[in-house]
Amino acid sequence: MGVRLLHLADLHFGMENYGRLDPASGLNRRLLDFARSTHYAIDYALEHGVHLALFAGDIYKHREPDPSWQREFARCVRRLVEARVPVVILVGNHDLPNTLGKANAVEIFDTLELPGVTVISKPVLHRLDTPAGPVQVAGLPYLTRSFLLSREQYKDLPLEEVNRLLVEKGEEMLRWLAEQVNPALPAILTVHGSVMGAVLSSEQSIMLVGHDPILPLSALTNPVWDYVALGHIHRHQDLNPGGQPPVVYAGSLERIDFGEEHEEKGFVWAEVEKGHTTYTFVPTPARPFVTLRLDARQGDPLALLEQELARRDITGAVVRVLLTVTPEQSAAIDERRLRERLHAAYLVAGIVKEEVKAAPRTRDAQLTEALGPLEALERYLRHHPQYAPRQQALLARAQQLLQELAEELAL
Repeated sequence: MGVRLLHLADLHFGMENYGRLDPASGLNRRLLDFARSTHYAIDYALEHGVHLALFAGDIYKHREPDPSWQREFARCVRRLVEARVPVVILVGNHDLPNTLGKANAVEIFDTLELPGVTVISKPVLHRLDTPAGPVQVAGLPYLTRSFLLSREQYKDLPLEEVNRLLVEKGEEMLRWLAEQVNPALPAILTVHGSVMGAVLSSEQSIMLVGHDPILPLSALTNPVWDYVALGHIHRHQDLNPGGQPPVVYAGSLERIDFGEEHEEKGFVWAEVEKGHTTYTFVPTPARPFVTLRLDARQGDPLALLEQELARRDITGAVVRVLLTVTPEQSAAIDERRLRERLHAAYLVAGIVKEEVKAAPRTRDAQLTEALGPLEALERYLRHHPQYAPRQQALLARAQQLLQELAEELAL
């Protein structure tokens, strides 16, 4: 029997953008979202007989977590501990202190020496006992520049050179960890960091701004490992598809921003055996993010919104509206009515007007004095789609005005 592994990463408890207060608990609803998805993963794992739970870094939003964030994560860990499931917590970049000597954000779990809970804050290999037998777990936490910059000879090096040296050091540590592996037992490697070939989510591209040291994939595919559990990048992906060992980013459990709107969120459920590991990606009930794109040049915005809502479900979603308008239309948009129609959403993140200049007018060669007034108006309306919803009403009103004018001239 293989070791049934729950692999989660990038919980980011405390990420409260697009949040609002929950009146029942007094907590930010987004914190509750992240906790809900984490408990969903734990529910799944306990129901399926989990042998080992691994959190691959970035437990919190930042290195100084609010007590409420700590409490919510501690509740998750307690459920696993009470079920006698060994827990491994890897330190990620968001969990690291900004100065040497300060505790990392998850160090309290190490200090308390909770039975069955292992915190990996430096490169190390542990032998853990699980219900399926012993397993080896090696961890490489996030590579920090302070590791080098604290030394005099590295202080003035350019960023590119520091990153190159960090990657070399990381590869050296990975080789050292591989040398410690007992080939008779299953071995799991967990790393928090960027690996060559990974596809970033927008949230990471903003937060990392390309400054990460990037490990080569070859440093992680050593056959001594039976599974490589990655954290740091929010998009679920396998960097060694079809190969052994699988090199897998679990991805985040919840969406951070609209850059992750179309990404499925979840965790990895793996069965780790010596020389052969299989896994499944399990989606969580992450809060949806929905972008509605409306072009006011094509008609009335409220009518266009109704059309979008007929085909898009926004129930419980964080919603934004991107509204294309001309400068002349911008001031006339009734945002209040648009927001009222979005009542099914959890939150309207904004109605963003994207102004475009109207195309230069060109005279319709067929629009001449030879046409009657109604025919000319009908032709004009046909070539200006923004009037399409009101075309019949305008023509009827024009006909009425022409009739009134004719009657007045007849007097």
